[in-house]
This record gives sequence, C-alpha cells and structure tokens, in this order.
Amino acid sequence: MKIALVKPANQGILGLELITFVEPLGLECVAGALEPRGHECLIVDMRIDGLEGGAEAVQRFDPDLVGLQCNFTTERYRTLDAVRHLKELLPKAFFLVGGHDASRDPAWFSDLSLDAVAVGDGEEIIVPLVETMEKGGDLSGVPGLMLNHPDGQISTGHAPARRNLDEMPLPARHLIRHYAPRYYINFRKPLALMETARGCPFKCNFCSVWKFHESTFREKSPEQVVRELRTIDAPNVFITDDIFWMNVRRGEEMAKQIKASGIRKFFTVQTRTDIICKFPHLIEQWKDCGDLAIFLGLEKVDDAGLKAVNKGNTAANNEKAIQILKNLGVGFTCNFIVDPAWERKDFTQLKDWIDRHGTYNSGFSVLTPLPGTDLWNEVEGRLTSRDWELFDIVHTVLPTTLPLEDFYDEYTQLWRHAMNVRYRMRGKARTYFQLGAALATGKVSLGEVRRGWNMAKVMSQPQTFIDRHKESRPTPVAVS
Repeated sequence: MKIALVKPANQGILGLELITFVEPLGLECVAGALEPRGHECLIVDMRIDGLEGGAEAVQRFDPDLVGLQCNFTTERYRTLDAVRHLKELLPKAFFLVGGHDASRDPAWFSDLSLDAVAVGDGEEIIVPLVETMEKGGDLSGVPGLMLNHPDGQISTGHAPARRNLDEMPLPARHLIRHYAPRYYINFRKPLALMETARGCPFKCNFCSVWKFHESTFREKSPEQVVRELRTIDAPNVFITDDIFWMNVRRGEEMAKQIKASGIRKFFTVQTRTDIICKFPHLIEQWKDCGDLAIFLGLEKVDDAGLKAVNKGNTAANNEKAIQILKNLGVGFTCNFIVDPAWERKDFTQLKDWIDRHGTYNSGFSVLTPLPGTDLWNEVEGRLTSRDWELFDIVHTVLPTTLPLEDFYDEYTQLWRHAMNVRYRMRGKARTYFQLGAALATGKVSLGEVRRGWNMAKVMSQPQTFIDRHKESRPTPVAVS
C-alpha cells in the first residue's frame, strides 16, 4: 500500500513553535515500521511546504491511506483543515489521525472527514491496520482505533501491548532528508530528534506524557542508541526523553559507548535536578560525547509550589543542581510555570529568584490545562476559552487574579527581566559580539537572527497576547 504521513501547517501561533521547529519524528517511526513490510511511504511537512504545496505533493503520491500527526492541542484546527482539504483531492483515501493530543482526546476528532483515530503508539497500530485494509478485512478487529461513523465513534479496544524499544525499527529519516536543514532549537541548526526512552514514572498534574504511556517507562539499550546515532547526520541532537538518565547505569554505559564510537554531537537533554544532584558524574561523562546543554523543568521556586503541581522534587535540589552545572561549565535552560492565579508579589518572587541565581536563560510557561491531564479534570469547568490555538502555554485559558492586561504586563516583564539579567551578567556588548561571531562563522543565518529578535519583541509586548484573546474563536465553554 501507499501511505502518506502528514504534519499539518502552522497557523501563526506563539508558544514553543517560535523557539523550536523540529522534525516529525513520530511520522518517521511509523514509516520505519511500514517500509520493511513493503509499503511505500511519503512524509509531507506542511509547516514547510504550506497547505497547498503539501496537498499537491500528497495528491501526486496518490496514497491509499493518509495519516496525520496531531501531537499538541494547538494543532487541532490545522489538522482538520488539512484533512478536509486533502479529502476533496483524495476522496477514496482512508484518513487517520494519531499523536499525543489525538490519543488524549479522541472524541474531539469524531469529525466524519476522518475515518479513524489512532489511540496509542502509532507503530503498534498502523501495521495491523494496513494489513487488514489490504485484505479487505473488518477494521473493528484492529485494536487501538476509534472508528468514526455517522452514529458516533466505535472503539476497537486497547492498543497492542507496548514492545521493547529495541524491537522497534529505526525511524525512516531518509524520508525527511530534504527538510532536515530547516529544523532547529533556538539557534542550533540543523537539528535532529532522537528518542532513547518512552514514558515517565512521575505524575505531574499538568503533564499528559505519563498518561499517554499509562505510567510505563521503556528504554533503548546503549547499543541501539549508538546504532541509531550513526544514522543521524545533523551535528545537533535533541533527545526527546522526558527525563534523561532515569537509569544511571544505562546513562553511564551510553556515554561510554558513544565516546568509544567516535560520534560527537551537541546533545540537548531534559532531566530532573534531583538526578543531577545525586549523580553529577553523568554530566561530566556526557560532556565527553561532544557538547551538552540541559533543559530543566524547575516549574516553581519553592516547595509549596512544587507540591501544588505534584512535581516530587524540592527547591533545594533545583538550586544545588544549577550550581553543579555552573561549576561544570554546562549550559542550561530553566523553565517556570506561571499560574494565572498569581498576584504581583508572585511575579516579583520569581524575578528575585532569577536575580539571585543568575538564571538569565529562562523560559516561562503559563499553566495550561491540556485535555487528558489531571489538571484538566480539576479545572475544566473554569476554562475561559476552548479556542485551542490559545492552549500554547503562553496564553491563559483560566481566569486571572489580576486584570488580564496586568497579568500579561507582569508576564512579559519576566521575559524582559531575564534578558536584562543576561546583559548585566554577560554584558550587552559581549552578547552582540557573540551573535556577530556566530553569523560570521555561519553557525546562524541572518534569517535566524531576525527570527530571534522577532521572538524577543513578541514576547515582551503585552498587547500581542491581549489582541490574540480578542481574536479568539467564539467556541462554547462546557460546564462540568
């Protein structure tokens, strides 16, 4: 069979997509499962090709099945826009949507332009689906689907048991080779994604990862990690594991084998501060694999705040880990959760914390209840909007204690404050000099610099956020 796998186009949202633009790794994994079985696959990234250009590529390919990825709640409208557009061009094709958001809330995707929703790991569901379609069989016998019918959705049961990750085929990276130079995080480009583990044993109330994976946690062996790294051309690799180094011995062995292989990359990883505090030697070992930067979801600056989001960590660990990374000369980015219920004193507390610790490389996410999370269940009845484009972690969809204009004034001040701390600690002249050097050596392009300045400008203007609320889609709010 011929299968087209589609990442829908952007629609000008803020949030993470200003800072990161990464490959559709999930689609590559699905294609990796299909191609060894003789199926022909095409991956189309409409974020690059656009809706019309991407649709033309899919139409030329003339697939039997079109699978779309909807990982984030903000992608819902654009996903259905793409489906409806493609359905007009390919009325005989079977249309399937999958990804984290679709799996969290399949009922939202009960649109009849879609034939089915995949609920679970795409590689486990797509192969039996395609094989059943080839034989003309009954799709109600394919587990892991929600089938859309005029009378409602029909569940085919739980997805297949999750396999050992070493048994999974490697991602079909060759299918995105023409797009690869376009992917980045901040100014690191080109960038590849790599997954060495799936799931998370922790249960933060704002996060859906552990629910999607049903509290399971699976890891690839160090040998498999090295094998996959050999297939990655990009010099920058972002490891998508939600918590890296959960298994300390595996972390040590991975570093040992990567170093022995001669592979050197700039690795960006995500981990917890309590792991850094207990096992700082891991940081030193991974520095020997090329270079290293770490994303830290600190979330809150005190224990009461951490407890409120069920983080299972302490403020003392956060502070100690930052000092360890500074001593080791490892770059890091801190992220904090801004609660719409905050008063001015709470914003001041966070700014003071950044001052004390010099964490100028910080980001700020507005507490956002995503469908499928514990937080959603707690606050659904209080939502101020169901315009899914606003669920981008930089807009509030919950009532604010401060007037909305004042909330966004304080929120944008956080971004400006972090930049001012950078200038104070590193010097404005030094900051500009380093940027100029990066331009001169080709590490970044002028277009990327302009994008960065545009992002800084957007994130520092309260009116940007307020205007988006005024443009919000007038969708009804359910009362629970």
